[in-house]
Amino acid sequence: MELSPQTLRLLCAAGDGDAALLYLWQNAEDKTLPCPLTVERRQAAEAVLTRLGLTPKTEKPLQREVRPEYSEDAVKENLRRQEFQVVVGQTQRQLGRVLSTEETKGLLSIHDYLRMPAEVISILISCCIQRSRDRSGNMPGMRTIEKEAGRWVDMGIDNVDAAIQYSQRIQVRRNRRFGICRILQITDRRLTQAEEQYVNQWVDWDFPDDVIGLAYEKTCLNTGGLRWTYLNSILKSWHEKGLHTMKQVREGDSAKPKAAAKKQQVSDLQKEALRKLMEKQEG
Repeated sequence: MELSPQTLRLLCAAGDGDAALLYLWQNAEDKTLPCPLTVERRQAAEAVLTRLGLTPKTEKPLQREVRPEYSEDAVKENLRRQEFQVVVGQTQRQLGRVLSTEETKGLLSIHDYLRMPAEVISILISCCIQRSRDRSGNMPGMRTIEKEAGRWVDMGIDNVDAAIQYSQRIQVRRNRRFGICRILQITDRRLTQAEEQYVNQWVDWDFPDDVIGLAYEKTCLNTGGLRWTYLNSILKSWHEKGLHTMKQVREGDSAKPKAAAKKQQVSDLQKEALRKLMEKQEG
């Protein structure tokens, strides 16, 4: 493919290598090439391309057609296919029950409409089971699984490697949550979904337990107890300054004013360049 001068200037002004790489992959002639970015990096790069107005118009698979309404005859016909028989069999084993006709229709939607391979469906259901057990102690319903499947497809999790990578990330978050709950002295209840999102963000920011513990101590001293927004603001501030280890937090919190100022200047220049380019584009 050949980049237009305006597109090239926009990508250079943004200063985001992942966004440029994703744009090249999205517009490559060979559509069989795997995405070169991890799920997390792809999401961030897609956000940059959206702001630049460079997102492909065909990038929303769930909106390009209406989800079909499967009849019982369609279900019976698909059950004759060995591939779908395998999907139904493994799903019933994972959920520990025989699927109803309506549940089978939902599963067919995931496999046929979303075009999700059997191996990916198995990983998806395992993740849904683990999350549902953690939150309520119950097994997930097919509606929940369908909704999560749509979210996976939107994130580009449509192959085994991406599914394994994402499930491993979920497991890391889950393992860390138990330790972080102990640090925050939450031992008699489950986290709410909002609280879980905070904890997941801290894990994604790569903060070790001792640094989260330090932020918790500061929160309690300054507010008299656990205040999620206050605690998150402390960790967000450290993350934006590149302070993640205990040594960095204690020694570097005030040691990088010049570097931070320089970084801000570069960011401001990029924003100004983008603003001018977007004005030209609109004009």
